[in-house]
Amino acid sequence: MLFKKFFAAILATLFTFTLSAPAVFAQEFENPPSDNEVTVEHLMPNKYSKVNLVKVTEFSNIVQKENVIEISFAQNFNSKYYKEGDFVQFEFLEGLATQEGTCVIPKGSSLIAKIVKIKKPRWFSRNAIVCINFSHIIFPDGKNVPIVAKISGKKDYLQLGGKDTAKKIAAYTLSIGGVGTGLGAAIGVAGGNVITGVIIGGSIGGGVGLLTGIVSPGLHYKAKKGQKLPIVLEENLKTPKL
Repeated sequence: MLFKKFFAAILATLFTFTLSAPAVFAQEFENPPSDNEVTVEHLMPNKYSKVNLVKVTEFSNIVQKENVIEISFAQNFNSKYYKEGDFVQFEFLEGLATQEGTCVIPKGSSLIAKIVKIKKPRWFSRNAIVCINFSHIIFPDGKNVPIVAKISGKKDYLQLGGKDTAKKIAAYTLSIGGVGTGLGAAIGVAGGNVITGVIIGGSIGGGVGLLTGIVSPGLHYKAKKGQKLPIVLEENLKTPKL
């Protein structure tokens, strides 16, 4: 009986140690054993970034929050074909390394984001809005690293800008203006004054086109494969040593 109790106690101790081992490793990963083993390196300068610091330790690379890094769309994207809950894949086409030569994120890694909110184009040229939540990085060897970040810039969501809206309105103005010019010419022929008819028809058609372009729904968000997107870290990004 005493032997059975002793053996059971040993098994319980081993089981407890096994459960605690990952936690101990995680603690070492989060908190390097000694400051003497920490060196500070620098990412390449980025015009959007406030900082470019990276702590390099024996166990990990720690990219300081507020660093801005660039990712690229892994495939063509059109918000027309997406809905809330869908995932979007981005790539690190060139990887991420410090000026001193430490590889932080290897080339070919993927960044996965989830669409948490999407607004379709609305009347009066209000363009679609796509809100995404970046969740994790997948290294080529399958390692999975969590990330907390948002889109860098004045807007923390995906949306086409004013230049794209202006092009759409201009296209409406030209297309409907051309129709108006043709009708004006026909009226001018009937009235014996082609030039006047063209001017009046073009003016009316262009005005209708401009108004139609303004009142019509805005644009879906589109991006081409490889198009870059700057993101800013909201928390330190810890990646394992490679």
